[in-house]
Amino acid sequence: MLWTGEGAMEAKQTAMRWFLLMAWVLGAGWLWASVPKVQAYSAILVEASTGQVLFSKNPDIPLPPASLTKIMTAIIVLERCGLEEHVKASKRAAETPASSLHLQEGERVSVRDLLYALLLRSANDAAVALAEHTAGSVESFVQQMNEKARELGATHTHFVNPHGLHDPKHYSTARDLALIARYAMENPQFRAIVCQRKAVISRSIKQDDLWVVSRAKFLEMYRWAEGIKTGFTRQAGFCFAGAASKEGRRLIAIVLNSPQREQDTIALMEYGFNEWQPIVLGLSGQPVGMVKVKNGVQEQAPVQLAQPAVWVVPRQDAARYRWVLRPIELNAPVQAGMPAGWAVLLRDGQPQIKVPLRTAQAVEARPASYRGFLWGGSLALLAYTLHRHHAQRRRKHLASQ
Repeated sequence: MLWTGEGAMEAKQTAMRWFLLMAWVLGAGWLWASVPKVQAYSAILVEASTGQVLFSKNPDIPLPPASLTKIMTAIIVLERCGLEEHVKASKRAAETPASSLHLQEGERVSVRDLLYALLLRSANDAAVALAEHTAGSVESFVQQMNEKARELGATHTHFVNPHGLHDPKHYSTARDLALIARYAMENPQFRAIVCQRKAVISRSIKQDDLWVVSRAKFLEMYRWAEGIKTGFTRQAGFCFAGAASKEGRRLIAIVLNSPQREQDTIALMEYGFNEWQPIVLGLSGQPVGMVKVKNGVQEQAPVQLAQPAVWVVPRQDAARYRWVLRPIELNAPVQAGMPAGWAVLLRDGQPQIKVPLRTAQAVEARPASYRGFLWGGSLALLAYTLHRHHAQRRRKHLASQ
């Protein structure tokens, strides 16, 4: 079989990459006392839960993303199509060059199976077939890709095709690709595909080509790996978007134009997991304290976090951070979900970030008659106390005469 594009280059360099990996592991070990020195021209490491950038190298330089493009392609398809829909391959799809499922014109394959081919084998023909099925044409689909990029804040990205074959007007940045990958990993169907090393698909014509195997050697090399996507063109070099989860944390790494993309990705992941740690107050909706309520049938109301109160900090500085609550006093009536102050993360006593608090339940106001009764009762008690005090003084005065 003749392999072109990413497949050909990878086939030639697999043995060398494995040799370099073993030499790197044995020589460098797994200790990350300082920021890793990645070989990629551009790279970024992001904490998925917070979006914090833990490492970056040339993160905002526009570069060709190669097949990392297919992450966005998969997002658009997953959000607009059912997995069991069947796609009919067009002549344009069947003639798409380089990495391929070898689709034949008129062949029918499910959206699910084409997504496996897209994300594991990196099939360019699958990208075109899915684009045409989803939007009616490749051009309309690409417009949707660019709209989604802007929606996610990937403002230095411009797509002109759904597969990533080189075009001077097709570019992105490590930072933008991290935004896209982070968003994609929130989709359970996307995660279920990219974590697989291989899959069997169903086809209506080419029954001798049913296995799709992931090009992501990262899945084999790193214990905590979750995927995501490889990329290669001559202009882009070797690229990778990687995700890994450990002890409840997920990291997203992007490496662009790297001679050792797997090693770079693993180095970044180890740095993120070993040298950074989360400072956690609680998750969104978690009760964290009470707030005072004036004129309510209850004197206090429980408050909860309006969003996760989590922040990652350098492990060596973790003792310098702590969460504090700064609630505000409320006047009844109080509705559930009302602003109730802030949870503030302090570093050496100085605010770093704040997370809004919301009331967890409603508190009704005391009835006006009840407040009047309390006020009247208070006045009566005061008058009675003054009267007794005056009477006692008068008796003492008379007794002294």
